[in-house]
Order: sequence, then C-alpha cells, then structure tokens
Amino acid sequence: MTIPKKELLEIDGDHLEGGGQILRTAAALSIITSQPIRIFNIRAKRPEPGLKAQHLYALDALRELSHSKIEGLKLGSGEIKFIPQGKVISHKLINIDIGTSGSIGLLLQPILLAAAFHSEEASLYIKGGTTGLGTVPVDHYSYIILPILYRSGLRASVKVLRRGYYPRGGGEISVEASNIKHPKPIKLIQQGRIKRIMGTSIASRDLMIRSVAQRQAKEAQNLLEKDFNCPITISAEYVDTYSTGSEINLYAFTDTNCILGSDARGELKRPAEEVAQEASAKLKKEIDSLAAADTHLADNLIPWMGILGGEIKTSEISRHTQTNIWVCEQFFGKIFTVEGNTIKVKK
Repeated sequence: MTIPKKELLEIDGDHLEGGGQILRTAAALSIITSQPIRIFNIRAKRPEPGLKAQHLYALDALRELSHSKIEGLKLGSGEIKFIPQGKVISHKLINIDIGTSGSIGLLLQPILLAAAFHSEEASLYIKGGTTGLGTVPVDHYSYIILPILYRSGLRASVKVLRRGYYPRGGGEISVEASNIKHPKPIKLIQQGRIKRIMGTSIASRDLMIRSVAQRQAKEAQNLLEKDFNCPITISAEYVDTYSTGSEINLYAFTDTNCILGSDARGELKRPAEEVAQEASAKLKKEIDSLAAADTHLADNLIPWMGILGGEIKTSEISRHTQTNIWVCEQFFGKIFTVEGNTIKVKK
C-alpha cells in the first residue's frame, strides 16, 4: 500500500522518540519510495539538539549509496531535505568511518534496508562501535536479524573484523548485501519451545588477567541452566581493541525457528558477574513473555514489514518500535495495527 507522493513530505523530527531513529528510517524509505522529504525539529528536545556526528555519517552513506541530494547536512543542523534521485546502484563499495564509538548497529539499519530494495549489490566497510549502551550490537545482525530476513528474501552478510568499545571505537566490519529478488512477508507469531541457548562472552585482551570473559560466560551459564532445560553453550574470547571493554550476547533458538536475543555491556568498575546477570535476566524476560521477536528485532523489522507485510509478536512495544511505525505510516498510510504486543500490517 502506498500513498500518493508529495512534492516534499514533511516529517517532524521531534515526534515520539525524537532522535536519530526518525532520520535513519525516513531517509531509507525516501530512497526506496523516491519520495523527497523535509525533516525538521531534529532532536529538538535533546540536551544537544540537531544532527550529531553519527547522524551525518548515516545520512551521507545513504546519499552515496543512492546518489541522493541532501540540504542542511552539517553538525547541529535542525532541518534537512533529503532528495532521492531514483538511481539504482549496480555495485557500490562504501567506506564509512564514524570516527568515534558511535553505533555501527544503528547505522546498519537504514543501509541494509536501502540496499535490499534499491541496489543490485552493495559492499560496505564501516568503522565505529560494535556495541554500545542501549544500541543493537553488530552480532545481532549475524545471529538474529539477517537469518530472520533471509526467510523474506534478503541475502546479506556481516563480518566483524575488529571490536570497537567506548570511547575510542575503532571497530571494523564488512557488509555484503544484494537486492531482494523473491520477497515474502515476515511472520513471527508463535515462540514455540526453546531448543538451545548459545552465547559469546567477549572482552578486550587487557582484561584477560582478571578472567572477565570466562567469568561472564560462567555466570550466565549457571543462571540460565537454573531456568531452562536445554543445551546451553557460552564461549569466551579475548580480542584486540583500542579501548577496554567487554560484552556478552545471548541467543535462544526455538522449534518454530524463532531466535530471541539479549546483550549486556561491561563498564568501568562493573563486575563481570553483574554484566552476565543483566544479559541473562533480559533473555529470560524475552522468553517468559512468549515473544517471537525480541525488542531489538521488533524495531528493526518494522520498516521491512512496511514494505513486505507480515505479523510479529514482540515482548514489548518499545519507543523505537512506535517511532518506526509512525515514520513508516508517513510514507505508506495507516497500515499497522497493534493489539497488545502483536503488530500486524493490514493487507
């Protein structure tokens, strides 16, 4: 379902979540629909309103991918115009250096969307933060998001070349994505029975002396074994990074082919066991909710559902999810229905 194109679609950048989510999703959908947009009141209520560095990189990458034009693309800008040119890219290598520990995971959301529906092939090399507070870790793409979207026709891969933690970042990934050839609706309704749980506990090499990766893994293993009667495997590894840091990412696989995830990030003076407890509690909450799509996955899937259709049951309707629904409906009209934690696209 589409609504007639406007000469310039006006989008309030301060609606609901009022942050970068509106910018990223709106720009990607602008490319896909060839609808020029004006986004105003960008991050108007934030302590430092306007565009920040990570938003500039995301928008500039989308511009390069699609040969779009952007007006107002500068630090602190409260308004931009994004004008797609309707050109389909046959193959494009894009290098992006966020320059800080800004989230690569958030940057991937609009780029994969645009690549899937607007380019034949796209290759990207991105530097930045591979995980961060409140953002989707890069690993969730490889373990959850891409496998789920594979069923709807997406062919893409993400390879982590180096981990990047706050404050210096410096993480590196490579991405390959191609156009969806045989699109199918997204269906994630029944959670089913948990078949197995796996996870990765990762820490910078300087934390090896304190056995941080092993302690995170052991604590998570012990906690999850108390709650779930299924095979559980959590690996521990150390990596070279520019900044000290750790993370743990957990994944539950079900007999209905759902994949639920959770994560937690280490912080200065925070015990490794506490990091594991946070991730384990979050995964248990996702499973106990009977969700078929975890919170990170749900807000990622909304723009894809706006194009592909489908239905998902998530653990909660997050602010980011609500925001993505609102942005999609600026382009496609009132296509979503939300009942409880079930989100459906009207046929």
